[in-house]
Amino acid sequence: MLRRSLRRLAGCFAIELACAFAALAADYEFQVGYATYGQAKSLAIEDRRGNRAIITTAAFSLPLSVAETIAAQVMADHRVERPGLLIYSVASGEPVPQQARTAIGAAIGNLNPGYLIFGNGRLTVFTYGGRCLIALTAEASLQDCTVPNGDSVHGTIRSAYRVVETTRGLQTRDAGIYSVAVQAIAIGNRLIVFSAPENFAQPNKRLILAVTPAIGDDPRVADAVGQVFLRVGGRPQ
Repeated sequence: MLRRSLRRLAGCFAIELACAFAALAADYEFQVGYATYGQAKSLAIEDRRGNRAIITTAAFSLPLSVAETIAAQVMADHRVERPGLLIYSVASGEPVPQQARTAIGAAIGNLNPGYLIFGNGRLTVFTYGGRCLIALTAEASLQDCTVPNGDSVHGTIRSAYRVVETTRGLQTRDAGIYSVAVQAIAIGNRLIVFSAPENFAQPNKRLILAVTPAIGDDPRVADAVGQVFLRVGGRPQ
């Protein structure tokens, strides 16, 4: 009889702990996850509505065609929409798509309650226990944490993505038609992660810029920039 009572008490204690943890997790507006694999790093953020922002950097070249292939495979394997998936090159080298896919999948698999601090153009990501997970710099580089200076991020994730057919831009010897991507991911009420050719991406204290090589002036790209900002709530002031 005593053993049975102890088991019952242990079960009640476990339920109370689970309820306490659920209540604690409910206080956080975001789920966050981070992973690295090879030369790829990936940060996953999910809001309470299930909207996701995935920021992935790779220390190898990522032509748009390769990024689109990675994105298609990630979308097939995970609950993520293309506008919320930013795949960004931070160094040159032979593409290794499998590393990026693996890092993204691991980051999504690591999602747990957390919170975000944004200040001085830098987004710092914490777990629910207060451990600093990773920081996203103003140049869209994923780096080790530093002491954050800023305010908490609140709200939802909105994203928009456009691919534009344009001319080769500043390098006339590469003349021809090719594609460029324009993307905006708004995270809460504090910042927008924006990706576009560098001459269409003007710095702003509320922007994190993942720029791609400059192209010639093209009204179609300018129009796409305006549209993606409009879709996520407007250009930051």
